[in-house]
Amino acid sequence: MLTKNLLLSSLIIFLVSSTIAGELNTTLPSGYLKKEPAEKEIWYSGLVTKAIIFYGQSCANGESKGCFNLGLIYDAGEPAVQDKAKAISSYKKACETDSSLACNNLGILYGDGDGVERDYSLAIKYFDISCKMHEEVGCKNREIAEGLEKIHKR
Repeated sequence: MLTKNLLLSSLIIFLVSSTIAGELNTTLPSGYLKKEPAEKEIWYSGLVTKAIIFYGQSCANGESKGCFNLGLIYDAGEPAVQDKAKAISSYKKACETDSSLACNNLGILYGDGDGVERDYSLAIKYFDISCKMHEEVGCKNREIAEGLEKIHKR
């Protein structure tokens, strides 16, 4: 019982500190920046299947956040449910419905060649869309991708 209480307390502290920070920022090994909202759901064990079902329904109804969260699960969730093709599909739907972070994450997948063939021009396209939605990491990632594209064209 003490272990469960300790685990629950740690989770609450993590969620509160994340919410205070407002966002979670990560620099990926490739140099791209990834920003995730503090409200990002934490998926674990048996809840992943339910989250996929509910976010899938939400996405099918045109809800941008549902598509974005579904993309996150398929992109970086538990290894058993990771599916880059489904992540790309979900991110595209969210990007089309004005999710700047989905456009940014889509650019990262194309820029890294993660689940798709590396394509800097598509990465730049999605980073640019994100940037035009006033997402700072999208603007920075566009610059990174433009630099990498120049290097690889040589």
